This record gives sequence, C-alpha cells and structure tokens, in this order.
Amino acid sequence: MKILVGVCGSVSAYKSIEFVRGLVKKGHEVKVILTGGAIKFVQADLYTYLGAAEVYSAQSDFSASVETKSVLHIELAKWADLLHIYPASANTIANLAMGKADDLLSSIFLAGWDKFQTVIYPAMNTSMWTNPITQENIDLLERLNKQSNIFIYPPASGELACGDVGAGKIPAVEEVLANFDAINPSINESSKHVVITAGATVAPIDPVRFVTNPSSGKTGYEIAKESLRLGYKTTILLGQNSCPEFKYLRSLPGTKIISVRTTDEMYEAVLGLENQFDTYISTAAISDLKFKTAESKLKKEALSSSLEFEKAQDILAHVVANKSAHQTIIGFAAETDLSKDILESKYNRKPTKLLVGTHVNSGLCKTERKGFGNNEANYTILNDGEIAFTGELSKIELAKEIFKRIKA
Repeated sequence: MKILVGVCGSVSAYKSIEFVRGLVKKGHEVKVILTGGAIKFVQADLYTYLGAAEVYSAQSDFSASVETKSVLHIELAKWADLLHIYPASANTIANLAMGKADDLLSSIFLAGWDKFQTVIYPAMNTSMWTNPITQENIDLLERLNKQSNIFIYPPASGELACGDVGAGKIPAVEEVLANFDAINPSINESSKHVVITAGATVAPIDPVRFVTNPSSGKTGYEIAKESLRLGYKTTILLGQNSCPEFKYLRSLPGTKIISVRTTDEMYEAVLGLENQFDTYISTAAISDLKFKTAESKLKKEALSSSLEFEKAQDILAHVVANKSAHQTIIGFAAETDLSKDILESKYNRKPTKLLVGTHVNSGLCKTERKGFGNNEANYTILNDGEIAFTGELSKIELAKEIFKRIKA
C-alpha cells in the first residue's frame, strides 16, 4: 500500500522512525511529512536511511510548485491509500479540526478527505489531552468520520515524558504494527457483523479448582484481524488464558470484546447476539463438561475416585438449530484424529457452512504439542460437508482461507 506518515512536534516523534521502518518491512511504500515542530525532534535523513521513499518538510509544497509547476499536496493526496499521523500534537489536531491548510500535512488532509483513510495518534500531556478544547476538536474529527473515514486511535495511559502519570502516551509501535491491517475506519453500524468465539472456557469443580484446556485464542485473534481488515463489525467472545494481543484490538473501530469464563457465560453471551450477526465463527475450545460445583474447597479426605459431572450446553448445536437464512455458521473441531469419519459425524450432527478440523495435542501426555498456542497447525476443512482442504496452514493463512470461502 501507499502510505503517508505525518510526524508532528512531540517528544514522542522519535517513535515514528521505528514506525516507518516497520511499515517498510511489511512491504509498504512510505512517504513522510514532517511538520515545522517535528524537525526540532527528528532528522529527515533517518527516515530515508530506513527505507522511506520521500521525506517532505512543512513548506515543501511551495518549493515543489516553483520547481515542477505541480501542486504537491494534491499529488500526494491522490497518491496515498492511507494517512497515519504518528504522533499527532494538540496543535495539529486543532488545525485539522478547523480545516486550516497552512502547511503540507494539513493541506494533504484537507485535499484527501474523500480519497484515503486517516488514522490520528494523539500524543500530549494529560492536561492538554483532557482540555475541553482538545476534546471538542477530537469530537469534531470523529463526527467527520461519517464522510471521510477518520479514526482517532486512543492514547495510552502511563508515565509521560514530563514525569506526570495519565492519558496521553502514543500507542507503542509494536501494538500499532501488530494490528495495522485491522485498523479500518470505514466500519460503521451498517457494516456486516461477525461474531467470533475465542480462547478456552473453564469448568469449575469448587471455588479453587477447575478443568480447562490450553487454547490460546490465537486462531480467533487472526480471524478477528482479518474480519476487521475486510470491513466487518467484529464482536469477540473471549475466553480464559487468551493471547495478550487481544488487548490491542480493543481500541480499533468496529471492535467489541466480551470476556467470559465458563461455558454458561459463553452461552449467555451468544444468546444475546444470536439475532444480530451475519457470520458466527466458533473457534473457542469450549468445555464439554459441567461439574456439580462445591460451595467450598473439597478436602482431600472428601475426594472420591470420581467427580459428578454432566454434559455442558452445546453452543454450536444451538446456533446451528436457530440460525436464520441469511446467517453463515463456521464450526471448529479440535481433534487428535482428523479422520474423515470423525469430521463427517460432527458435520452431520451440526451442519455448518465450513467445519474446520484442527489437529491438536496438549503435549502433556509425553507427546508433541500441536495446534494449541502454535502459529500453525494441520487442518481439514469441510465445505458444505465435502472435504475442501487438507494440510498445514499458518493461522494467518487459515483466517484468509475462511473468509475467501465465505465470500465465494
């Protein structure tokens, strides 16, 4: 993609160097615009050394017009697919909100409102961030999102450069890069809605002990990112012990995360959404068991050779049985044996558009760990009951494969 990175006058401007480097490594073509304040913190040559195609100053517009008879801010507005302002100072945010065009960055923003998506990363002292004037400017830019695809990436909280503690920190480079493709300001209330279950549920035995599984939720995480990239509203029903990267998704447009612990909690969350989604993707490793839970910790002397349990609610079966004609259901089956008979039996009991069989092993029984927590796994995919794919995929590749088949 063709990406413009605007850099404003902020002590966090140095982080934009690593940001640009990361975008170049991802294969994007990057051009950098430095404001007058930014050049007091960073040097233009640094971006060039790290792969930026061009670096412009605040007044480059004027020299370009004289030398080439071109209008640089119009050319760049037409060239770009995305504009990321990282970091964005309070001054620049105010200028953008007022429609000022007194330097190259603000002129590009004004000229490109209907051509590219803009992501703004505020960075400033907490008092400046919480000032009603700044918040009014932020509100105005967010209201403009209905016409011009603007997203304000919420600042983080923590210790600031001045020593104060509070909101106003620019999001970490690794956080932004990890979810870069999932930042999609075009998602709105009319966008199609995807619900994804992810992670593991737990089955309590008593107030101390429980039974669960090693699902990390990585599959659900990659599917959620792909869903957002494609422009779908995405609700994630997130179980326990899930990978920490989910926290990066919370701030993104179109994203809602609901945390659950037990199978009953997952079931209640699904019931609350069953008439609202277009696609339901059941990646979570949901406990099949439900124990008769003791009110206090079971003592060793009171433990018998067996525990009383019953089958837990089969959530996927409920969703399949109650789906509407427009809804698409994707099921997952975590199995140590991906034989055709096993998967066909599951499909016949719960016929879904896709059934994704995943070869798994916890690795706790003197065997090799497979599937759980890994970045890749062996899959067998049934499409309308017929085997459509068998083999190894990364979880990123699996996410793309699923949506490709849904759209087909």
